Amino acid sequence: MPEPNALLRILIVEDNPADLFVLEGLLWKTRLPIGQIKKAKSNEEADLLLNNEQPNLILLDLSLPDSAGIESFKHINHIAPAIPIIVLTGLADMDMALETMAAGAQDYLVKGEFDEKLLSKSIQYSIERKRNLENIRISNERYRSLFYYNPMAIFIWDLASYEILEVNDMAEKEYGYTREEFVKLTLWDLRTPENYSKLKLFIEHIAASEDLDSGGIWEHITKNGERIFMNVFSHRIQFNEKNAVMAIAQNITGKLLLEKKLEEERLIKQKEIAEAVINTQEQERHDISRELHDNVNQQLTVAMMYIASAEKKHAPGSDLLRQSADFILHAIEEIRRLSKGLVTPLIKDFGLVKAIESVLEDVNGVNTMKIEFVSDTFFEEDIHYDFKLSLFRIVQEQVNNVLKHAGASELKIDLGRNINSIYLSIYDNGVGFDLAIQKKGIGLYNITSRVELFNGTISIHTAPTSGCAMHMSFPITQAIMRH
Repeated sequence: MPEPNALLRILIVEDNPADLFVLEGLLWKTRLPIGQIKKAKSNEEADLLLNNEQPNLILLDLSLPDSAGIESFKHINHIAPAIPIIVLTGLADMDMALETMAAGAQDYLVKGEFDEKLLSKSIQYSIERKRNLENIRISNERYRSLFYYNPMAIFIWDLASYEILEVNDMAEKEYGYTREEFVKLTLWDLRTPENYSKLKLFIEHIAASEDLDSGGIWEHITKNGERIFMNVFSHRIQFNEKNAVMAIAQNITGKLLLEKKLEEERLIKQKEIAEAVINTQEQERHDISRELHDNVNQQLTVAMMYIASAEKKHAPGSDLLRQSADFILHAIEEIRRLSKGLVTPLIKDFGLVKAIESVLEDVNGVNTMKIEFVSDTFFEEDIHYDFKLSLFRIVQEQVNNVLKHAGASELKIDLGRNINSIYLSIYDNGVGFDLAIQKKGIGLYNITSRVELFNGTISIHTAPTSGCAMHMSFPITQAIMRH
């Protein structure tokens, strides 16, 4: 552990150059006294570095070329048990984070969801927490002084009765109870009722397990009823001749709120981008449709007039002229069809259901596929136009996908509404597709973007030769309802 005011030596174990670049940049942005940053791309490289020198902190990616998941942490922790480790993960996976923290990691950070302030706080907490844990294990005498003046809340509880036996000053500050009030409480008094079953399992585990250490994030209740989130590391000890558990609790409520705020800001920005893309697409559709109608169609119409005039004069090659006229007529009809598909449908005048029925009627005119459209439970008088347009474009996109790629003989669309949500399901019995491959396609991206724009959820069940079932659900919110 570094001495006060000493320069920090940090080891980053990360194989992704982009993530490494971002992390190193954030480290230098903190106000921490960093003296040295070493980098390793694998457990093997980390082993070599740790054999030659001891850093003050390790930032560890869980996904490495020669190891993955909790095994990455266990390997590094085995080599350097005295060094605090902060786990980095690219997945917002609380279970994995809790598993590594239960195994001894000091903290976890989700890539892309923290800034230099959160990183600085995590590093300081991690180093301080590791220092305290190491000091506690060194000697009982040093433990006594550290216990009462520790910057993190510590309380000791009886493994048999669950009564709280002792607390430190920070516990009094965090929870609002005096020491005299604390010792009249049990472990259950600090927990929310919805966590009782989880607490019961935890007590059974720590009482029976040979592994005397256990960690996790818990929701606690203070004296005034406030709910706080505590990162608790529990260690079995003997206290006044009783089998007891010492719990060291770090208040991470602020950290979780900051993470939530960052996530909300990310979603807002993502929605703004999606909305801008969708608006641009609608404008481009309108411009292309107008160009086809006002320019190309007019030129073709003039060409038809010239051909008709030539036919009346019995010009040589009139058969060829007639064939040319047929081709031009076909082109005009095709352009009208394309223009109709590109231009914003008259939802404002005729409604969403009529607009969808119009699309399906066009499909019936050129395809023998059996189509069923159910909208009995859907009513749209109080729904915002932008949302109805997004639903229309989703149907239009998926119907086009089915026509182009599915080879389906049946298509069913179910549009409905209940008290809390609006739902849209589209099913076909075509060839299906590999979702892992097609998920990156522009068609599914357009559909997903429109769903996320209105806080909806989407599930897709498909596989090669198994058709496709797409279900979307939207909570009825202010964004959906007509203002």
